Amino acid sequence: MELDLSEKMEKMAKSNMAEKFIKELGEALDKYNRESKEEQDIENVKLTNTEEAELDRREFDFLQDYFAKELEDKTKGEIFIVTNKYENDKEYHRYKIAQYKDNLECKRVAFEEDLPENTKVRDVVRKIDGKYIYDEKATEYVKSAINKIKQDIIINRK
Repeated sequence: MELDLSEKMEKMAKSNMAEKFIKELGEALDKYNRESKEEQDIENVKLTNTEEAELDRREFDFLQDYFAKELEDKTKGEIFIVTNKYENDKEYHRYKIAQYKDNLECKRVAFEEDLPENTKVRDVVRKIDGKYIYDEKATEYVKSAINKIKQDIIINRK
């Protein structure tokens, strides 16, 4: 079996397929880097006390709605968001986790050893069969939605 790679390479060069692919890849990477930088910039913007109160209220409303939908389907496990880490807790390594339901933030304590490895504040976890599992999709969705709320507050500054 004889392969004529030079002919195939010549055809590819004439079709500009590789050039188009590299251009599209470059554009996609540029877009991703811009969006990532914008999210970092949003996180670093300081809010006034009034803006912070509005962010808290809108975040609470968003989490109430999101958790109401997620808690309806028990097959995916019980959902929580990590809200805080006890900083001076050298002995037990505890985190505060919360559910939002019935217009309340229902807080619990979870031990670091029970949570998925490298858990951070604002991560979403699900409790399935007594074990906490990291929910990457929900975490990204929640973080993105909260960043959009903050961005909206910043854009609407007077």
